Amino acid sequence: MATESSQSTHLSTFAPARMHSLQQPGALRQVAVWSLPVVLALLFLLWPYQQWDYGKRESILIGWARWVLRHSDWWFCFVVPPLVGWLVWLRRAELFRLPLKGTWQGIIPLALGLFCYWVGYKASTGYPGFLAVQGVLAGFILLVAGRDWMRSLFFAWLFLLFSWPMQPLEDSLASPLRPYTASMAASILNTLAVPAVSEGSALQSAPDPSAGKQIGDAFSLDVDAKCSGINSLFALMMISALLGSLALKRPRSRLILFACSVPLAVAGNVVRLLLLVAGTLKLGSEVAVGRHFENHQEMTFYHTMAGFAVFGIALAGMFGICWLFEGREMKANLQRLGRSADAGDAFAIPQPRRMQAHLLAAILLPLLTLGICLGTDIGFHVAAPGVKLSEEAPKHPVLPLSLDGYQGRELEMTIDEKNLLDEGVKLARTGYASATGRQILATVIMSGFEKRSLHRPEVCLPNQGWTVSDRMPISIHLEDGRDIDVMMMRVFRDVEPRPGVRIRTRAVNFYWYIGSDGVSCADHYEHIFLSYYDAVFRNIQHRWSMASIYVPLPEQQVGQEDPMLELGAVEDGRVFIAKLAPAFMLTREQWLSGSNLPASAP
Repeated sequence: MATESSQSTHLSTFAPARMHSLQQPGALRQVAVWSLPVVLALLFLLWPYQQWDYGKRESILIGWARWVLRHSDWWFCFVVPPLVGWLVWLRRAELFRLPLKGTWQGIIPLALGLFCYWVGYKASTGYPGFLAVQGVLAGFILLVAGRDWMRSLFFAWLFLLFSWPMQPLEDSLASPLRPYTASMAASILNTLAVPAVSEGSALQSAPDPSAGKQIGDAFSLDVDAKCSGINSLFALMMISALLGSLALKRPRSRLILFACSVPLAVAGNVVRLLLLVAGTLKLGSEVAVGRHFENHQEMTFYHTMAGFAVFGIALAGMFGICWLFEGREMKANLQRLGRSADAGDAFAIPQPRRMQAHLLAAILLPLLTLGICLGTDIGFHVAAPGVKLSEEAPKHPVLPLSLDGYQGRELEMTIDEKNLLDEGVKLARTGYASATGRQILATVIMSGFEKRSLHRPEVCLPNQGWTVSDRMPISIHLEDGRDIDVMMMRVFRDVEPRPGVRIRTRAVNFYWYIGSDGVSCADHYEHIFLSYYDAVFRNIQHRWSMASIYVPLPEQQVGQEDPMLELGAVEDGRVFIAKLAPAFMLTREQWLSGSNLPASAP
């Protein structure tokens, strides 16, 4: 009995003593130093998060590293984490003077970050995972260290955003920049007495009938994504943000420098085009630009060196802006960062009990999230498409060959389309003509099993020389009683068959997206949102299709266009869609009943 009493006394005194030791500042610092990095490594480095290539699931950071390694235009992302560490190191003196005084406000960004983590895990997409990294880090800083730490580390935390490749913005920004880049380069060449014309993203030498030269005989360049400014834009934005933080003190000056990175990137790419034109005229196209092998463009030494002009022009402009704003103070601004830091004492912990509770929350909430992920269904449930399929060509969409006064003819996918579209994409295209002479081209593209395998017409048309004058969503009432929203674009393309005569070809293009379960939408980003939302909350992976209705107008000389022709094309297109859409779009009831099984073409 005496032994049992002594053991119970020992145990009763041991637990409070152990809890007391964990409340000591030194012990709490050790827990923060070791446990929080372990939690971060488990979340972002070890946990199998996403099927990056529809194969084995890999963690956020491993998948990110593999993706960036395969895309050289985004290699600068590898530089960002070391730069963030260096920015934190520069503030070490300030951080050592700040106490660890966490706030429960950190629960908000931590919870939001963990929710993004679960959403990306469920939908198998990396971008919510990137947001999760930012949210969890902000939550840890606020929850464990406090608002003063977050204020001191805010720029380093924000700068970490440049680690994540913003590939979706390529389609949104690259295509509009291409025709502008070509147009500016053509204007400069004409000013320099080098006749040039631009058509969409193409930059070509102007025709010279007196010398017997056709358009493009002297030089012909196409402004692809690498020459549009988009691939260098994000790297230059990163450099401008870093340079502004180091060389400038006033926030307004930093914001102006950051905003100037966009026009500076475009200006650099215009200079790059001018160098390629000069090289082509002096050295020949094969030396200056390189040869084109099928879908691969050879990069010559001259072509590569011309690419450095982008950064040369942009960096010169950035330093010029810095000198304009704070030229006299720049030296002092840079010197303030080189001051030696006095480490001083270890971080003070004024409220150990509160710190202990914050640490427990910072550790347990991520572990709870991983437990939820373990119980989440992550199977890839590809739903049946929302369009009718053909019996003659199973798994292909089908369009009718006759439609209320229109007679159709099936058209095959072109070689360029086969090279452009992802594997597994199916296409049905029919050209229609009516007795009145109206011609309409209808296309239904069904996505493959790759993500984002459908490209917006706003991306493809400028590459074909078309200019999108405007776009707007409109509602169309179908003959079967449904109402759908479609995107209507007015496009045109100018050609100059002979000097002084410019002919304009105009057209009206309607398009919309058709998902599973009878859902449809007009906007590209809405269909992406629905894809992720339904994958997460309805457990449906949409097999999207896109319908495109192209209505051409007669060619007319520039300045003599008849606006009534376009109004007639718009109205004919609306009526045609109202009749055609019910012939290939399934209703929700048909989709649920399995009517999307192959059906013979009418």
